[in-house]
Formats: sequence, C-alpha cells, structure tokens
Amino acid sequence: MLALDRGAPVGHERNGLLTARVQSGEVIVVGNEDQLLGFVVVTQRSFFGRDFVELLTVSDDMRRQGIGGILLNEAVTQSSSDRIFTSTNQSNAAMIGLLEKAGWHFSGQLEGIDEGDPEMVFCKDAP
Repeated sequence: MLALDRGAPVGHERNGLLTARVQSGEVIVVGNEDQLLGFVVVTQRSFFGRDFVELLTVSDDMRRQGIGGILLNEAVTQSSSDRIFTSTNQSNAAMIGLLEKAGWHFSGQLEGIDEGDPEMVFCKDAP
C-alpha cells in the first residue's frame, strides 16, 4: 500500500496515516494474486457522525478499468452509517467523474483548504 500511495500526485507521504488506518481496520483492498490493484480508506463516523472515504488509490496501470468503482461500492456496502461522504479537489476531474458514474451526489463545496482549488463534497446513501 505504501508503495502504491507514493505514486499518488499529492506531494507528501502518508506512511503514518496508512499504517494507522490498516491497524484500525479502516482499509478495503482490491488485488489479484500478483499485486495490489487499489485501496480505499474509510473512517467510520468521522464526518458529522457519518462514514467518510478519506482516500482512494488505484494503481496507474489499472485506472479506468473499474477498480475505483469496485472500491467505492464496497465502501458504501460496508458503511456503518446511513449515508457516506467523500471529497476531492475541484481540479480532480477523474475522481469527480468516478463519483458521478458510481452514483454519488454533489453535497457542497468547501473553500480555504487548498487555495484556489475548492474541495467538492459528495455523498451516497448506504443500504
């Protein structure tokens, strides 16, 4: 997971965060016998009492092949709350497209987190 995350265009490593999330059982992974294809970090009840998709990462060579959708679906299916949220920067067109394709709904916009690039919040009802 740490190697896969290092390829993400974020600008800082999240080794401590990912290690803690794995230890707390807040990570869903998709892989095959050879490699990790992607993972999603879901923190329970951390966003106004609702579950929150904190991070979604898919290996570069597996993007646009359905892995992100599988991970989002599992996050919703395994949600401990009636509605689950996530957010992404307005500039992240790929993630916004994935969320819309997976049936997530735009919930609102937050300013001031990344100057000039608002955070777009999305939600989906859980079963």
